[in-house]
Amino acid sequence: VRVATRVIGHYPKRDLLLVDMGWTACSKQGEECGFGRIEAHPELAVAGLKQEAGLLRASDGGHLDFSKYPLGTVLRLEPYHSCAHTKQHDRIHVLSDDRETVEATWRICR
Repeated sequence: VRVATRVIGHYPKRDLLLVDMGWTACSKQGEECGFGRIEAHPELAVAGLKQEAGLLRASDGGHLDFSKYPLGTVLRLEPYHSCAHTKQHDRIHVLSDDRETVEATWRICR
């Protein structure tokens, strides 16, 4: 399970990226463990989540290279707790091995 998010802002003075993923997209569970991890980007960590937006920081506490994450960059969170994460949505998109092509869409039964 992953949640896709886009970079929507840069805060160079605070060394933070703003993303369009808040706790309504992925749940507040796992806050003590950073909410999960950013797929294929071990250099990033979730710094915090608001209702509709989140902040990412350098996982080592260093400085971010903002040129690596232009506005619109799509990142994926591997959530701490997949059940709580999945409950936040009404469907799941199943991706092919290339991680880009949607092979199926599953509706969540409620």
